[in-house]
Amino acid sequence: MTVIIIEDEIPAGKRLERLLVEKNITVFTILQSTIEAVNWFRNNHHPDLVFMDIKLRDDLCFKIFKKVEIQSKIIFTTAFDEYALKAFEYNSIDYLLKPIAVERLDKLFVKIKNNNLLNTNQNDLKTLENALQVEFKTSFLVSTGSALKKIVMEEIVYFKSENNTTFLTTKDFKSYIISQSLELLENQLNPKIFFRISRKIIINKNFIKQISNFNLTLTTINISDDFKISRSRVKAFLEFYKQ
Repeated sequence: MTVIIIEDEIPAGKRLERLLVEKNITVFTILQSTIEAVNWFRNNHHPDLVFMDIKLRDDLCFKIFKKVEIQSKIIFTTAFDEYALKAFEYNSIDYLLKPIAVERLDKLFVKIKNNNLLNTNQNDLKTLENALQVEFKTSFLVSTGSALKKIVMEEIVYFKSENNTTFLTTKDFKSYIISQSLELLENQLNPKIFFRISRKIIINKNFIKQISNFNLTLTTINISDDFKISRSRVKAFLEFYKQ
């Protein structure tokens, strides 16, 4: 496995290089600015991975992507989490907060290995997806007075837990009580479509219109609930949303 490090803090760059070399990973070079990085990518074979600090000495690293098309997988590193949303617009597979813990680095490489992130092509992914298909709920039966109504998943905007009661809300702004807890729903819902953004809410990805400062705006109107992503769930949400 080959790597380059883009980091303007020399001690941080050297420490990361040492940790990678200890894992028998080849580190081609350490670059400290966007200008250096653009020139390097234009004149060298791109490595498997790039560890890229977001705030560099001359600009934000995102400037690099405007100048050159990077073939490598990107791992963003930063002491701040304010750029997390923007970072996941690029070809990134992880987002590490500095100082990078050895245990966190270990988890990254387990993730790369287990998911074959460096070599898997789209056909492989489709084959794997078909092999691992799981049966998820496709509808709910809800009570409407003396009758029962079937609601298919495509109509559900979100689930909410409130006062020990779980509600589902549909795209026509109607809410219904269901018996399942959010914990149980997490195992019943398709994880490619539904995500638990907070302790109280599971959202349907297809109704998300915009993300701003970790707040979601939905395509539906007349819904006033708070759709803020919990900070502890931001990284997992970004990985879910970009799929």
